[in-house]
Amino acid sequence: MSKHASHHEVSPGVFLERMGLFFEDVDVGETYEHRPGKTFTAEESMTHTLRSLDQSPGLTEWHFHEQAVGGPLTINPLHVLAVLTGMMTKTFSKIVANLAWKQVKFHETVRAGETVYAESTVLAKRESKSRPGQGIIEVRTTAKTQDGRLVCTFERTILIYGQGQGPYEAAGY
Repeated sequence: MSKHASHHEVSPGVFLERMGLFFEDVDVGETYEHRPGKTFTAEESMTHTLRSLDQSPGLTEWHFHEQAVGGPLTINPLHVLAVLTGMMTKTFSKIVANLAWKQVKFHETVRAGETVYAESTVLAKRESKSRPGQGIIEVRTTAKTQDGRLVCTFERTILIYGQGQGPYEAAGY
């Protein structure tokens, strides 16, 4: 075992940062907090919305939003989902493929200026039957704002590499 769980000693006193978990590192029932959190801005949400060709004025037009909704701009929920997926990547970065997002629920809107934190609990784990050295994990992710409001939950199925498998070993990671 290394002195630091986040680093691997490559030579005496020299440590290489290890980001992400391999299949063998996770167990059913464990919960991982994804940090840092993410503070959303109106501008990034508008950019995401327009790049996806979404024309919803409530997400892209300040005047409409001010007249119809009021308060800080509503963040596009699909942008929230994309950011949450990205937040998970630091923890589960040894990903071969995303297999599914299920049960995606947006419980409350996220507004510009709010910070969201996420955590994922491992629901299931099994070795891949068709891809030796890889495994499938299912996680349930919960996201809350800085004041504890539940904003999003979903389940995600991920195919990840086992230890010593995939491109990480060859690249010196």
